[in-house]
Amino acid sequence: MNTTHLTSDYFQSEQITELIPALVKFQIAFDKASLKKDAKNEHLRNQYVSLDNLLNVIRPLLSECGLVVVQQLAGEYMTTVLYHASGQFIGANMPFNPMNGNKGTNALQELGGGITYAKRYSLGALLQISVDVDTDANNSPIQKEQLTKTVKKKVETTAQLNKLVDWIAEDLSRFDKVTQLYELNSGQLQWIEGELEHRF
Repeated sequence: MNTTHLTSDYFQSEQITELIPALVKFQIAFDKASLKKDAKNEHLRNQYVSLDNLLNVIRPLLSECGLVVVQQLAGEYMTTVLYHASGQFIGANMPFNPMNGNKGTNALQELGGGITYAKRYSLGALLQISVDVDTDANNSPIQKEQLTKTVKKKVETTAQLNKLVDWIAEDLSRFDKVTQLYELNSGQLQWIEGELEHRF
């Protein structure tokens, strides 16, 4: 089956006519499921959905829809592919970096932490599932109309990322504001979290 690249890191089978209805069926089933933010990042004071919890909830739903997810660490990328029983697929590559460990962690633990983080974020992104702290406008002190007017700033250099880390480190509650104010990809968020965990 031929592969079509929509971007350098986002790809799909040439035909997805059977996959899309199955994905719609999955999303309808998922809306009725209960997915709790069951883990807490003590450093950043936010709650998130653990990878184990996410997989336990979605695997049966995916199977019922003839879908399966395969994730592999492929060189510098975490590759996540959603396959349909027909052989049709969609997938994406996420830049991968090991976590910056705290004192007492070894290189293998840092690698494992990075893999878990990358799997959780890339899986959530591919299936349109929020795996982090709820930033819905109804639960935020910033009103919807303010959010729609906000133009997020792009972060393009390591120096800019370092400034963000310094700013968050002064007050960890600022972490939640970062995604509202700045346009960050999953790799940049992973890097920021790793730097913060390393400092604390």
